[in-house]
Amino acid sequence: MPALHSNEPLVVRDHLAVDLLLNLTATRRLVPFMHSEHTLGSAAALLEVPASSLAYWVGRFRKAGLLVISRVQPRAGKAIPYYRATAAEYRIPFEAMPPGASESFLEGGRRHMFERYVAAADHAAERYFKGGLRIAGSPDGGVELGFVEPDDVRSAPVTEWWGTVSLTDDEAAEVHRIMEDVHTRFGRDHKEPGRQRYLMVMGLAPRQRGT
Repeated sequence: MPALHSNEPLVVRDHLAVDLLLNLTATRRLVPFMHSEHTLGSAAALLEVPASSLAYWVGRFRKAGLLVISRVQPRAGKAIPYYRATAAEYRIPFEAMPPGASESFLEGGRRHMFERYVAAADHAAERYFKGGLRIAGSPDGGVELGFVEPDDVRSAPVTEWWGTVSLTDDEAAEVHRIMEDVHTRFGRDHKEPGRQRYLMVMGLAPRQRGT
């Protein structure tokens, strides 16, 4: 029987568990249980999905060893089970994945987040950037596309930039640290008054030939 819950990363090789974890729909259904224990009803409410739909996934998660009953609350009539994921973090070795599965999974995750970001950025552009679009030559000989910035940049809390940068290995490591620091500092769900949630997309990768 799997341990109730581990705060240490759990390496997964079983094909049933691997298939579920590489399914974005399934993964999103598992997330609440990775953070805390839930009843079927409380997790369904958090996910905003029908409890009957979530029950299907709960059964599959339990069969794959990704979810266990952490406790049962007695009550008159039928007792209420609480469920908990077996780990807060799962790791899947590449050799345990079907061919092409990692690329498909990452592409799906990126597409989902990017589509949310683009929708939010487009909405913000209509609200904040009244000056329109700017098209200019870039220092690397290409072209820069963007918005005409307002005079008071603080009034437009949105930014977007795509392009290439020229970095030494040390500079690339520094940029990586800066991005990690931003995620560490602001990635948590702060509850203080005056905060609102923003969508942020960050990335850095060595440019490949021909791209």
